[in-house]
Amino acid sequence: MRWSGLIPLLFAVSCTLWEYEDPSAPYEKATPETFLSLVANDTIYAHVDSLTGEIIYAIDEEPTPGMVWDTLDFAFTTITTSKQQLHWWGEDTDGNVIGYKYKWSSDSVWTFTTEEEGLFYVPIRTDLDVFSFEVKAIDNDSLEDATPAKLTVPIRNSPPEIGFRYRSNPFVDDIHSDTSLTFPTRTFVWDVTDQDGIETITDIYYALDDTCGSCWTRLDAASYSSITLTDIAPGYHRFYLKVEDIAGAESEIVYFPDDTNPNEPGFWRVMPILGNVLLVDDFVQDSQNNAQKWYRSVLDSLIGISQYSVWEIGGKLPYSGTDVSANLNYFSKVIWYSAYTGGETYNEASSSILNYVLGGGHLLLNAPELKDSTFTWFPLKGAAVINPSGRLMSGTILESQIADSLDLVLSSLVAIRVKEFSPDSSQFSSIKSLYQLEEGDSNDEWTGSPNVCSLGRFQISPTEESGKVVLFSIPIHNGSVPVQDGIESFLNYILFEEFAE
Repeated sequence: MRWSGLIPLLFAVSCTLWEYEDPSAPYEKATPETFLSLVANDTIYAHVDSLTGEIIYAIDEEPTPGMVWDTLDFAFTTITTSKQQLHWWGEDTDGNVIGYKYKWSSDSVWTFTTEEEGLFYVPIRTDLDVFSFEVKAIDNDSLEDATPAKLTVPIRNSPPEIGFRYRSNPFVDDIHSDTSLTFPTRTFVWDVTDQDGIETITDIYYALDDTCGSCWTRLDAASYSSITLTDIAPGYHRFYLKVEDIAGAESEIVYFPDDTNPNEPGFWRVMPILGNVLLVDDFVQDSQNNAQKWYRSVLDSLIGISQYSVWEIGGKLPYSGTDVSANLNYFSKVIWYSAYTGGETYNEASSSILNYVLGGGHLLLNAPELKDSTFTWFPLKGAAVINPSGRLMSGTILESQIADSLDLVLSSLVAIRVKEFSPDSSQFSSIKSLYQLEEGDSNDEWTGSPNVCSLGRFQISPTEESGKVVLFSIPIHNGSVPVQDGIESFLNYILFEEFAE
C-alpha cells in the first residue's frame, strides 16, 4: 500500500528526464559552398561611361582624374589570353561534394563535371572582350550552391603566328645554289600557332608575287596546312603567307624566298616544260656538272637543243612527294642517273617513281653500286657484287641481249663495287635482259655472264600494262668522263624504240 502513491510520481519524473525531439522533423540540410581561383598577368581598369552606360576598359593605365571607376566584379581585375586554366573546389558541412556545374557567359547551358580544374579556350571575337565564369558545387543530397562562385575575365586577343615547316623550303646547302629551280608545280607547307589556341585561327591567306589587297587567296585554316600551286608561269617568283584569327588579328607575313635568311636561296625560278624527255641529275658530288654536260651533249644530238628538260636534284629531294611526282609526270620519258660514289636520292623517291611507271611513264635509272635492292619500282630476287676488289677494268664488254650493234665496252676503269641482279619475274608482266657482262674467265672476278641491265613492265589490268622501267647497274659516267663506249646508241635505242610513244 505504501508504494501505490509513488508510482505516478516516478513516471512523471522519467518523462521529463528522457524527453527528445521527434525524428520526423530533422535539421535542415546545408547547401555546399564553391570557391574559384585564376592566375593572370596584367592589370585592367574599367569604368562605366556616364552617357552610354557602356563599360570601357583600359589596360595597365591609371584612371583619368575625375573619371568614376566601377567597383563591381570586373573592376581592377586582371587581363589574360583566351586560353584559361581555372581551378575550383567545394565544401559541404553535412556531407560530400560529388560534382560541379559550370558555365561561361557565352554558354547557354550548365555543364556537369567531377573535375576540379579545366583548360578552356574562350571564344573571343574582338581585340578586347570580357567573359565571366560561374561554377557551383553539388553535394550528395543533390543540393546546389545557391550562390555560384563567379570570376570575370577580361581577355585580350593575341595575334596568331605562321611559319613554313622546318626544311620544307630548300636550304642553300641542299641545292648548292642561291637559286631554287622548280617546274611549274610547287608545294608550300606551314605550321600555325596562337596563344589563344589554334581553334581561334580561322583563315590562311597566300599570294604569289604581290601583296595587294585583292592579291590574296583565302583558305580555311581548319582544312589546310599546305597548298600546291600548279601551272606557275616560268620566271622568278615569291610566295607570301599570313594567317588571321577569329578576332580579326593578322600574323606577320612570311615569304619564300626569304632574302633575309642566309640559309635559304635568295631566288626562286620556275623553269618551262621543254619536250617530253626529262634528264634527272642525281649526282650531287659532281659539283662541276661534268656528267650533266655530257648527257646534255648526247640529248642535244639525239633529240635537239632545248627539246628536253633537266632536273638537277642536288642533295635533297623536294619536301613534298607531290612535287616529285609532278616533276616526273610532266614528261613521258625519264633518264635518271645517280651518283658514282654515293649521295643519291632515288631511294627516297621510290613511291613517286613507282606511281610514275604505273601511270604509263617510261624510266631508265642508272644506279651504280645498287646500295638498296628492295625497289618497289623494280622488284629484285637477288643482287651480288661482281667485283669484290672494287675494280672493273677497261675493255670489259657488256653484251647486248638485243643486237650485237648495241654492245658496250668499258672505256675506263670503274673503281667501285658494282652488282649483278636478278629481277623478280613473278612481279612483272614482262621482263627481259638488255645487258650481261661477257662470260668471265680466269682473269675475272665473276663466273658466267652476270646480268647488269633489265627492262620490266607491270600488269595494271587484264588489258593494260605499265610504262617500261629499265635498271642499269654499271655506271655510265663517273663525274669526270663517260665510262662506256657506244652508250649513245643504247640511249637512242631506249628513247626511240623501247620508250616509243
